[in-house]
Parts: sequence; C-alpha cells; structure tokens
Amino acid sequence: MYTNEDYLSEKNAMNKQERMIQERFEQLINVLIMFKQEHKDKDVFLSDKSINEALHWFQGNVSTLMESMQK
Repeated sequence: MYTNEDYLSEKNAMNKQERMIQERFEQLINVLIMFKQEHKDKDVFLSDKSINEALHWFQGNVSTLMESMQK
C-alpha cells in the first residue's frame, strides 16, 4: 500500500525542479477537481482546453472559493 509517508519520501528525493513540476501538476489537478464540482454537467479532461477553462474560472472566482474554504 502506498502511504502518505511513501509519497512524501518520494517527493523529497526529487530535485528542486522535479518537485516544482510535481507540485504544479497537483495544483492543476485540484483546480480541475474544483471546476468539475462546480460544473457537474461539463466534461472535464486533463487537456489544455479543460485546464485553460478551469484556470480562467478559478482566477475569476478565487476570492469566493477562499471564503467558502475558510468556513
């Protein structure tokens, strides 16, 4: 079983550039997930089109999202 400790160990073994790429990828996945949760009727893919649409939506709604996360 792959644990959180395994993940952190693997991530810490990466060099700085690899870690930055991994963290950016994880952030993009999180934005895509939030976008899908808000747009249940949309098909969301790991594609340039979906990422651009999700990032545009996120940038326009970041303050609202932050407020809802703090509750």
